[in-house]
Amino acid sequence: MSLSRSFIYLCLIALLLALPIIFMVLDLGFAAAALYLCVQYSIMAMAWNFLAGYAGQVSFGHAVFFGVGAYTTMILLLFYEVTPWVGIPIGGIMAALLGLGLSFLFRLRSHWFSLATLALVTIFLLLFQEFAPGRAAGLQVPIVPPERELYYLRYAGAYYYIYLALAYLGVEVLLMNYLVRRDIGYYLQAIREDEETAMLLGINPFKYKVLAMLVSSFFMGIAGGIYTVRFRFVDPYSVFDLLLISIYPVIASLLGGMYTFWGPVVGSFIFVPIFEYIRSNVVTAFPRYFGLHFLVAGIILFLISLRVPRGVVGWLESRGYLRRPTHGR
Repeated sequence: MSLSRSFIYLCLIALLLALPIIFMVLDLGFAAAALYLCVQYSIMAMAWNFLAGYAGQVSFGHAVFFGVGAYTTMILLLFYEVTPWVGIPIGGIMAALLGLGLSFLFRLRSHWFSLATLALVTIFLLLFQEFAPGRAAGLQVPIVPPERELYYLRYAGAYYYIYLALAYLGVEVLLMNYLVRRDIGYYLQAIREDEETAMLLGINPFKYKVLAMLVSSFFMGIAGGIYTVRFRFVDPYSVFDLLLISIYPVIASLLGGMYTFWGPVVGSFIFVPIFEYIRSNVVTAFPRYFGLHFLVAGIILFLISLRVPRGVVGWLESRGYLRRPTHGR
């Protein structure tokens, strides 16, 4: 890594660490909430892209992993008083186990796999409505005394949760950067490009798809756990929301660059602020047009397909402004 690139990365990290403090001092609650969502969607989009962008398995059902992570964290906290410091990683593990259990879906190819994952969201929504604790009404974190705030991770505003999400995003970036620079990263791309040829080269597609699913579902579960402590409430409709949880990470990845490493993060930091601003300001000013923010999401997706089909990062790489990660050995 060149000195200039290292300096740019350090400046971006310092900016991300300083922004929550600046927002807190200036009492910019909306900006802090938007930044938190950018980081949360970055975690989700990177997780989705690892399976779809690298392994070529386009899933529209990642909300099931998010929901399982969210519910696991909430149930452990509410019924067993397990701190979210422990509950969030356990939520990620439960989501990864679910991903392992759903690996039989890899028997399906192409759009059939995508359609099956799409159906999963509805199945899990109905199951949690009927059988999960709280059922359709959901679960809520109780009010805790100030001396227990650290244990329960319960704070006012989004400021502290930005740092929590950034910590997990940092772990995700380091792990995925390690993986894509090793053989597994190249095996996954070979499977994505031509599975039959990859098999002829001795690559076991099922084995590496399962590995990609484990990593992808784990971090979606982590994002669900962070969501639980941030918003202190879960119900089946919010955590299994097809559009907000399953589709928005897809749009962010497409906008930033689906087949690139940093594309999902860049796309999240572009898409989420635009979407949140329109939802909070434009839609409020024109209440008759509720759902306008969904229209904007559709327009953004339409423009991506027309103008930058490889996404922002893909476009920068094609112009030579950025370099793809290379093999580390």
